[in-house]
Amino acid sequence: MRKILVAAFLSFAAMGAGFAQTSDVSAQVGKGIQFKTEDDLFYLKFRTRIQTRWDFQNTLNASDSESGFENKAWVKRARIKFDGYFLNKNLVYKIEYDVVGGYVRDAIIKYKINNVELWFGQGKLPGNRERVVSSADLQLVDRSIFNHYYNIDRDAGVQLHHKFKIGEAVFIDRWALTSGDGIRSNDYSPGLSVTGKLEFQPLGAFTSKGDYILADITREQTPKLAIAVYSNYNVDAYKDRGQVGSVIGGEADLLNIGADLLFKYRGFSLMIEGGNRSVTDGNEFVYNNDGEVVDVYYTGYGANIQTGYVFKNNLELSGRYSFTKPNETKYNSDITEYTLAVSRYFIGHNFKLQGDVTLHENAGGKDHLMARLQMEFQF
Repeated sequence: MRKILVAAFLSFAAMGAGFAQTSDVSAQVGKGIQFKTEDDLFYLKFRTRIQTRWDFQNTLNASDSESGFENKAWVKRARIKFDGYFLNKNLVYKIEYDVVGGYVRDAIIKYKINNVELWFGQGKLPGNRERVVSSADLQLVDRSIFNHYYNIDRDAGVQLHHKFKIGEAVFIDRWALTSGDGIRSNDYSPGLSVTGKLEFQPLGAFTSKGDYILADITREQTPKLAIAVYSNYNVDAYKDRGQVGSVIGGEADLLNIGADLLFKYRGFSLMIEGGNRSVTDGNEFVYNNDGEVVDVYYTGYGANIQTGYVFKNNLELSGRYSFTKPNETKYNSDITEYTLAVSRYFIGHNFKLQGDVTLHENAGGKDHLMARLQMEFQF
């Protein structure tokens, strides 16, 4: 795989050298290296990003022999991205490769007709806002415990996105018909997945696509509000959380229902999201031939509330309260997290330093205190 990546990079570099004689070439932090032919029939943008992180953790309610300070320094994320258009500006492509994980995350062809987009390939489903937002554009160091257990992540198939306005108000509807397998551990496909999301922005569109960028780094000059509801029905899911999670020895129909809200105004932001997952026949358990329970689907409900304020010097203070309450507490624990964070945006989300402290309360296990420090760079 590394050889393939090196070959791909060298090929694009060589192509860029050829373009330099007959096309526009530019480079900018956050917007990558861009090539465009003179006839405007081909456009390529190459980007990369790195997140380096240092985590510190200490168990709170353990014996002296078990407790202790732990730390881990690591590269949390490293990605390379190619996107652009070919033949005409309405035919768009996107490829994203996870260098740390060693797999393709996005591979999408989009066809745009006025205010409609038709997607083919593998990409994010229109689920909870925190998950749809890129990990590069998060307000805190990482996503919440609610997102971990209730997001529907990525899938392969077809999507339809549609947007229209009535006055200043913006209406967006998104639909997806996909395999239901997610993008990893998907050797077979017994069922399918149907997803829909409806979004309403009554106060007009956000600045610079800020409805899916957390923290009000653009300092909206007028109040902006987005309200959305979504649902996903995954037929014959064989992972414990649908598109994501562990492969278990059963097949069940999972229903995810959720809603989210985002408000921004002059540096202040507030995001609220919540969701529920259920098995449609009411039975979360997986049994063996002897009738014994061997596994369980992750069902229950949770929520995430986070808020912050970006000062004029681009320093932000933020906080989050997030929880999950699974139905089967014998197999999964109630978890609550309280987080305080500080972020310094040097070049928006493209170059930033973030730190946070989290109290992690586990009703069925050990509580711990966690501190994280992270730097994000992308060009």
